[in-house]
Parts: sequence; C-alpha cells; structure tokens
Amino acid sequence: MDRRNSQAFEILMREHADMLMAYLRATAWSSTLVEDAFQETNIVAWRRLPDFDRSRPFAPWLRGIARNTLLGLARKQQRRHEIAGDAATLHIEQQFARIEQRPADHFNDRLQPLMDCMQHLAPEQREAIELVYAQSLDPRVAASTAGTNDETFRKRLYRARLQLAECLRIKGFLDGVPA
Repeated sequence: MDRRNSQAFEILMREHADMLMAYLRATAWSSTLVEDAFQETNIVAWRRLPDFDRSRPFAPWLRGIARNTLLGLARKQQRRHEIAGDAATLHIEQQFARIEQRPADHFNDRLQPLMDCMQHLAPEQREAIELVYAQSLDPRVAASTAGTNDETFRKRLYRARLQLAECLRIKGFLDGVPA
C-alpha cells in the first residue's frame, strides 16, 4: 500500500474510531471482547483496504468487518453468549445508519440528542449507563462500583435504557425496538 493510501486509512480510522467503539459496545457485553475486536478490526480493515469500494460509505464497511471480527473472536473464545443476536445487530445497524444521516462533522456531534436525553435521567440511572457503556464495565462490576447489589443495578440500567429509548423516539432519533 502506498503512502497516500496509508495516510487516508489513518484519517478514516481516526474519524470513525468513536463510531466503531460505540458499535462494538452496543453489540458486545464484555469490555475485553470489545477491546480485542476494536484492535482486530483495525488490522483486518488495513489488510482489506484495497478491497474497499470507494464509491460506498466507509462506516458500514467498517462495521461489517467489526461484526465478522467480533463473531470470530467470540466463537474462538467460546463467548458467543456475550454478543448481540442477529435481530438485535440488524436493529443496531439500522440505528447507526440513521445516526450517520444526521448532519455533523464528527460522530460524537451526531449524538447530541442522546446527551440531551442523558441529562433527563436520575443520577443513579445516568451513572449506570456511564459505567456500563462509557466505561465498558461488566454489570456485576458496575453494581459494585455503584455501591449496590446486582439485581438493583440491573433494574436501574434497564429503566435507564427504556427512558433513553423513549426520549430518543420522541426526538425522532430512534425508531422501533429490537425483536
């Protein structure tokens, strides 16, 4: 690969790193699996860059590689139960496609409606979301960090996700629910 393609790849990966990490965190529940898949996806995308059709968007291509990488790692490590099923993954992909249609310079700028909805959560619900999704903690570890038991924490997280989903639907940012 020539130097120009190498620089283009570096720019594309830097621009899409937040999206890729968000996608992996949405489809896998283990921070170790997410980190491994993130690194492996970068390597596979680098190797497969000559196969990329430049007339098509980069993000869906990268997520396809990430999904296949995640499946391969989970299968190899016998951790398939730690990743989303096909129906949930399809729903996640549809939501990412919707997010990408929103005008913004960066992926994080497109998430402003989510940040607005986060502000409406009770502090303990916001903490639950941040521990599990921003810090990639296993819910059991997050429960301990939050100073509560596992069942209480899981209920808190579930209610927070429901509130976020409803808020995002009202804002027109999210449609439907996974099957």
